[in-house]
Amino acid sequence: MIRFLLCLLYPVLLIPLYLDWSRAQAEGQIDKMQQAVFNTPGSEAPLPPVVVVGGVGLLVGYGLWARLLRLPGWARFLGMLLGAPLGVAVFTYRQAAK
Repeated sequence: MIRFLLCLLYPVLLIPLYLDWSRAQAEGQIDKMQQAVFNTPGSEAPLPPVVVVGGVGLLVGYGLWARLLRLPGWARFLGMLLGAPLGVAVFTYRQAAK
């Protein structure tokens, strides 16, 4: 049970941090897109590649953490299924408090 709770703690703690960071990256990208469009035919991508790589890294890290804790596959899936909405709820709560 303690291993499952430790596995559940990973997305609850790291998803809000990732969402804060990716939001800042996306807002910076909007400024970059506006500068690139002014008097030029080119444009910037709306989602920076570093945000996608960060999301993949977060998922891979979760998989490695769950494997390190030696959880079965159903417990890994359940941990992410429960932890991801909790992490998003923590992020939303923190944003509402600002």
